[in-house]
Amino acid sequence: MKSIREYFGSRYSLVGVKIYEEVPQDYPRPERSGRYCEFVKRAALGETLLMLEEDEECPESLIALGFQEPSFIDLQPRLQPAKTQAVLIAPLEKISEPDVVLMILNPRQAMEIAALVDGLEARFKGGMAVCGEVTALPIKENRVNLSFLCGGARMFADYKDSEVILGANMKFFRELEARVKALQKSCGALCGCRTSDLPQRMVNALENLGFEKGIDYFFGRINGKSVRIYLNKDNKGKINYITIHIPVRGEVKVEKPLEVKTRGPWNDVFATLRDGEGIDLNTGKGIREIIEDFVAKVKS
Repeated sequence: MKSIREYFGSRYSLVGVKIYEEVPQDYPRPERSGRYCEFVKRAALGETLLMLEEDEECPESLIALGFQEPSFIDLQPRLQPAKTQAVLIAPLEKISEPDVVLMILNPRQAMEIAALVDGLEARFKGGMAVCGEVTALPIKENRVNLSFLCGGARMFADYKDSEVILGANMKFFRELEARVKALQKSCGALCGCRTSDLPQRMVNALENLGFEKGIDYFFGRINGKSVRIYLNKDNKGKINYITIHIPVRGEVKVEKPLEVKTRGPWNDVFATLRDGEGIDLNTGKGIREIIEDFVAKVKS
């Protein structure tokens, strides 16, 4: 799952969580008691921890994770019946077949994942967030859930105001990984680099053509056709690709290397080029010729 972390630029590892009804051997225990949400944050930073009932300080988490049954009122979401004896929490690459996978995100990363998977649902109430909303709920209902965390997680486990958390099964993350790898291979533009981060000579070249800056793409008109330009980074963070996108309403015919994807009444005509394939992405040299050539290949 390294490609997911690299693609979204996350400082955190994905975290795998496995629930045990018998205590496994040979895993490190926390050196002191704490909270499940805290141990998840530590795992996201590289630690592997086996949490037993006596390691958990939060009574609601003990119920949500299935260590204990509620005494007076039912608390949901929770794993039931309560048969849990241990919870293994580790970076995803260090755990096999987890019951749920957690990913700490900022809102932009959550937006980008939602765009890739055709939407995310967020079911949350500001309590039992990490233990209940993104651990127990995805396991219990076999669903994906996004939580905006709770006061306990932010107070005791140092989750930032700018962070949210996603919980899902391995199938979801395998599908997400496949989509990320497909995007990296074709450099299809989910979002381009922020225009404020681009070389100024490239920005000047596009502005001289009459293009204006959006947040992560340039837009303008060439020979009567609307054109969008996305500049993309490779896995090492270097701006190495350009995607030229020409949205056309109705039927369209194109010539190679252009491709077409239908979106309702619209056809998205696009092509992606590497730096050096007739264009210099540092200086903008060749950009006018490439765009005009591609526009001429679109017949609507």
